[in-house]
Amino acid sequence: MWRLIRFVLLAALAVSGWWAFATFGAVRGIDQWLAQRQVDGWQAETSAIGFQGFPSHVHLFLKKLTLADPSTGVALDASVLELRAPVWAPGDIRIVLPGDPILLATPEGRARLLVQKGRVDVSLKPKAAMALEKMKTSSDAWLLDSLAGDFLAGGKSQMVLHQDEEIPEKYTLDLRVDALRPGEIPRAALFIPQHWPVSFDSFNARLSVTFDRVWDISALEVSRPQPRQIIINQAEAVWGALQLRFAATLDIDPEGVATGTVKVQARNWRAMLALAENAGVLPRALRPQFEQALSALAGLGGNSEALDLTLALNDGLISVGFLPLGPAPRFILR
Repeated sequence: MWRLIRFVLLAALAVSGWWAFATFGAVRGIDQWLAQRQVDGWQAETSAIGFQGFPSHVHLFLKKLTLADPSTGVALDASVLELRAPVWAPGDIRIVLPGDPILLATPEGRARLLVQKGRVDVSLKPKAAMALEKMKTSSDAWLLDSLAGDFLAGGKSQMVLHQDEEIPEKYTLDLRVDALRPGEIPRAALFIPQHWPVSFDSFNARLSVTFDRVWDISALEVSRPQPRQIIINQAEAVWGALQLRFAATLDIDPEGVATGTVKVQARNWRAMLALAENAGVLPRALRPQFEQALSALAGLGGNSEALDLTLALNDGLISVGFLPLGPAPRFILR
C-alpha cells in the first residue's frame, strides 16, 4: 500500500514538475523573444502573460499584445492572444483569437478584424528553427473594416496549409469561405450595381506554392519567404450571374515578376468587362476592341456568354493572345 502511495506521489511530483518546467519555460521564451524584437527596433510588448492548463496543457494568455515591424510597416494590436499546447507535444499549438476587434496596420492603411470563434492550429517541427509543417485556420463569421467602411466579410471559413514531405519549401493550400461579402469600399470602387447580390454563392481554391525557403521562426524575425512557383489546381468564385473558374502555373523570379499561364472559364463575361472598366483595370478606349475579340472567342465555344481562355504572363505584362491587358501583379510578401 505504501509503495503505491509513494508511486502516486512521485508520479504527481513528476507531472507537476514537467508542467511547471514547460509552462514557465514558455513564458520565459516569449519574454525573451519580445525583448529581442525590441532590440531589433520593433514595438513588441504585452501587459502580462497569464497561464493555466495544469496538468496536461501549457495554456498562456498574452494580454494587450502589440507587435509592429518598422521594416515592413506591418503592425498588430490585440486585447489578448490565447496559446495552448499539450505538454507532451509543445509544437502542436492552438492560437485562439479574441472576440473583440484586432487592429491591423500595413503601409496601405489601417483596418480592424472582428472574428467569431477564430482559431489557428499550428504544427511546428521540434527544432530551434520551428519549421511549419501544418496550419489550419477556422472561424465563424468575420469582418474586415476601417473608418472609411467595410472591406470584406464572410461566414464560416477555413484554410488548411500542408508542407510537402519531399519538397519542404512547397506548401499546399485549401481555402473555403462561405458567404464571402465584398464591403462598401470595393463595391464603390468597382461601381457594383445596387441590385447585385450581397455575397458570393461560393468561393474556394486549392493551390500549391513553392517558396525560396521554408516557413520558420525567421519569417517573423527577419523576413517573409517569397513565392517562386504558384500552381492553382482549381479556384472557383460564383457571384450572382458571374461564374469564374481558374487554373494556373506561374514561375516567379526574385523581383516578384511572374511568367506562365492562367486558364479562365467565365460565364456572363460582358458584366465582368463592365466591372473591369469601372475599376480602371480596362481602359475605356479599349473596351470595344476587347468586347469584339472576346465575343469572337466565346462564339467558338458555342455559347456567346461563356469564355474559356488562357491569359499569358510574360515580362511583367498580361495578354490574351495578341491583346495586351496591362501590367501583371508582382508577387512579393512584405
